[in-house]
Amino acid sequence: MTRKKSLSGKRRIAFVASGGAVKAACFHVGVCLAMEEKGFTFLGGPSSQQPVTRPDHPVDIYVGSSAGSVITSLLAQGYSAHEIVRSFVEKSGAYSHLNIHYRDLFRLPRTHIGSILKKYFLPRRKLFKMGIESFLKNYLLMSGFFSTKGLEVFLRQRAFKTNQFHELPVDQFVIATHLDSSQKTVFGSRVIAGFSQEHQCDYYDKAPISEAVAASVAMPPFYQPYPINKNGKVLYYFDGEIKKTLSTHVAKDAGADLIIASYTHQPYHYVQSVGSLVNHGLPSILIQAIYQSVEQKIRTAKKIHDDKILIIQAIREFFKKNSLSKEFAELLCHELAEKLDLKPDLDYILIHPHANDHKFFFSDHFNLSPKVMEQTVNCGFKSALRVLKDYSL
Repeated sequence: MTRKKSLSGKRRIAFVASGGAVKAACFHVGVCLAMEEKGFTFLGGPSSQQPVTRPDHPVDIYVGSSAGSVITSLLAQGYSAHEIVRSFVEKSGAYSHLNIHYRDLFRLPRTHIGSILKKYFLPRRKLFKMGIESFLKNYLLMSGFFSTKGLEVFLRQRAFKTNQFHELPVDQFVIATHLDSSQKTVFGSRVIAGFSQEHQCDYYDKAPISEAVAASVAMPPFYQPYPINKNGKVLYYFDGEIKKTLSTHVAKDAGADLIIASYTHQPYHYVQSVGSLVNHGLPSILIQAIYQSVEQKIRTAKKIHDDKILIIQAIREFFKKNSLSKEFAELLCHELAEKLDLKPDLDYILIHPHANDHKFFFSDHFNLSPKVMEQTVNCGFKSALRVLKDYSL
């Protein structure tokens, strides 16, 4: 029987949630339900609602990208996973204000119709001289099919109890990407000094939470980049996972000693009854390509972390085997850990759908049907229990 790994003594626990539209949001809620059943407590909401005594296993650091930023924001606002699930299925009642609709997700943007139409009146002779790429650059002038402004209004007016990061009793961070540079921006409750050098990014703590989430959710080409006024200048942001999937380094820099990360980018693995994706059309092939790319990023990041730990362990074993100074070994390991940006007491738990769950792979990303949402929540719940059974609190 495999011995369970103990998580007792963890002082700061972070929940990190990735993107993936409504599908990912529901999966994350299922993961949270399983965490609550396991004994974790999600902290958030107004200070007056905080427990008198700090619970044993508190989650008080939230990091979200795209759809993950929506769920982590609701948790930071003080909503429990059970309350969020009830909002999925209840059309009226105490949590009906959290009911999100297609009109909130798919608001049509304002476009400069006149300037676009003028482009189409170019001489036909000039059109034929263009290559396909030039044609698209000159004629496809929309910056996105929809706007995330509807989501921003929904969060600000109906869902959030406060729209300011600094008014939250927890650390919340929302990840977005600056459109006109290669820089990742972390909107959050505080600016973290001395963040991991290998993940240099810009911290900004003055944006409204709803706008930061709208920026993080703005996934091209479906959504337009979202404008945010930063220090008097309007800058445009889009999807938080363009630069890096699962920004666990933000939670690490915020002081977490346990990071539980939830993501849905699980590639399809061949099942005989389903067959090859080549027979399921272009959308399935594109999703598979994206999922494979994302999974590789996550695996690479995890391997780098694991390799750092192996280096430290190898040094300790070498000193012990050769009866060398234990004090010098620890001094060397401490120095090396700092150089490698490694926190030896930090544990990671990654939760994702089962590799053979082809039904989850083929399920819709933007389906707001209560039945479908409940099924996705259930998938997240079972996936989390499958992983968490190897740990004890």
